[in-house]
Amino acid sequence: MDIHLFILILVISLLAAFYSAVNIGANDVANSMATSVASGALTIKKAVVVAAICNFIGAVLVGTHVANTIRKGLVDPMQFGDRPNLFLLGMLAAVLGSSLWVNLATYFKLPVSTTHSIIGGVLGFGLISVGFAGIQWKVVFYVVLSWFISPIFGGIIAFVLFSVIKKFILSSPEPIEQTRKIGPFFAGMVGFILALSVIYKGLKNLHLDLPFLEALIISLCIGLLCFFIGSVLLRKYKEREEDPYYQVEKMANPLQVLSAGFQAFSQGANDVANAIGPVAAIWAIIQTQRVENTVSVPIELLVLGGAGLAFGVYTWGYRVMETVGKKITSITPTRGFSAGFGTAATVLLCSRLGMPVSTTHVAVGNIIGVGLARGISAINLDVIKKIFLAWIISLPAAGLFTVAIYFVLRLVFL
Repeated sequence: MDIHLFILILVISLLAAFYSAVNIGANDVANSMATSVASGALTIKKAVVVAAICNFIGAVLVGTHVANTIRKGLVDPMQFGDRPNLFLLGMLAAVLGSSLWVNLATYFKLPVSTTHSIIGGVLGFGLISVGFAGIQWKVVFYVVLSWFISPIFGGIIAFVLFSVIKKFILSSPEPIEQTRKIGPFFAGMVGFILALSVIYKGLKNLHLDLPFLEALIISLCIGLLCFFIGSVLLRKYKEREEDPYYQVEKMANPLQVLSAGFQAFSQGANDVANAIGPVAAIWAIIQTQRVENTVSVPIELLVLGGAGLAFGVYTWGYRVMETVGKKITSITPTRGFSAGFGTAATVLLCSRLGMPVSTTHVAVGNIIGVGLARGISAINLDVIKKIFLAWIISLPAAGLFTVAIYFVLRLVFL
């Protein structure tokens, strides 16, 4: 390829990354904001603004760890040492193929896994280019295992958290007074975990890599600050002459919004890799004219991906919200907080470990966990079956789109 073709491919790749991020933001916003909208804690307009901001910040600050797994973990790039152009086109095809599938799913209001989609695209390209031997099957197993572990783990967190709220607050004869006592601990817990996940090895892009002890102390201070702010706000709440349990749900609105923002942040951290991971490989090949095992993910790509996520959330994010927020189980602010906190904690933990988990899987697992805390009858099993079917289709569908696009790109550029 001459330099002009490389420049053209680079431009196409950047546009493809932005297009991918837009679709990811549009589909996955339901994972973070659907419960807030369904519970009445946020309007749709406010939800998409909060989600857009938090997605962008999470993508830029904590996005690189998972991007590295997507870029070089699934298909061994060194097998393309003498064929860098094929690897370049394959990564571009994976981005476009997965994006087309997510775009189609969003149009039909299906909450699919964007992580499944990009992994399906990368595997599809790998299988037709280097065969089974070229796939890192141990990494694939590790990734697939995380898809099962993460929703179960997150669902357990949500189940336990809502069960505690139900037992000590909602089942109490004085629910408002109990909320004043227990609510600040929830606020402090959210502040502490969010701060620790960001500060501890999460700010390398800003050259702020603090050791664990320092990060722990700072996070504890932030958690205590959130605890005291929660205490002050709850003490100032004036009881009204209406159902005390309804008032408790109203008092839980700020926590619901906080957990939703926390979840959107973690979503940006994890899902930006689905858009920019393969493009990082393309960027490196165009710069060096060779395939390397390790490359850095430029901050510019994280910003581009974060901007795309935010734009997708803001423009098309309302389409999938209804399915996730209203059709699985009934959501109130306390239930929404439990589901949101469980999802965010699980996704952030997996993101820091480099595990590209499905945010959709985790979010749905948490909502199911909250529903199960009230009994199996509280769950809409028909909707869950449809969602599971969409998940199963995602990986092969994205793979087939990728294979078709890959052959077209080869005809055009090689």
